[in-house]
Amino acid sequence: MKKLIGLLLGMVLVVGMAGLASAGTSDSITLKVACVVGLSVAIDKDEYNFGDVAAQIPTISTEAIVVSNDSGGRTEDYQINSATSTAAWNLITSDPSGPSDENKFSLKAMFKTTQPSGTDFPAGSYLNTDAGDQQNMDIDFGTTGYSGDNVGDGVDRNLWFRLHTPWSTTTETQQSFSVTITAVDAGTFTE
Repeated sequence: MKKLIGLLLGMVLVVGMAGLASAGTSDSITLKVACVVGLSVAIDKDEYNFGDVAAQIPTISTEAIVVSNDSGGRTEDYQINSATSTAAWNLITSDPSGPSDENKFSLKAMFKTTQPSGTDFPAGSYLNTDAGDQQNMDIDFGTTGYSGDNVGDGVDRNLWFRLHTPWSTTTETQQSFSVTITAVDAGTFTE
């Protein structure tokens, strides 16, 4: 009987030691991922025509130009730039106000859900043509919560323009100019 008890104790001791010997240690791993989604913006029109407008007249676009974040998964900020591509008119950052403003026009831009009135356009929403100047489309180009700041993927913004024609002009030829919206990393600016 003593042998049996000794054998059983020996087996328990061996099993216990085996259990201790097989007890594992723990380790961890850090997982990393980068969501690679390019910046992208789309404008729903290739051009907008204000039509025939008299001199010294501010006029607002009559239909929204839809600007869409079509990046496929990236939140973006928008910047705007304008370039005069006409031979006769020059863009200025105030409304033409007298004879010295011959062939000078101003252009404002703003994001708004519905057509704005002339007084809705913030004072800072004039476009300019300074070389390489990209203006942040923050609160100066919209309203709180509806600007070019932190625009989510698949989100559309209605863009409106206010054109103020020259005090006087030396041509009746149709003038044209380009406006560029650029998508940049979210957080580039804040409203």
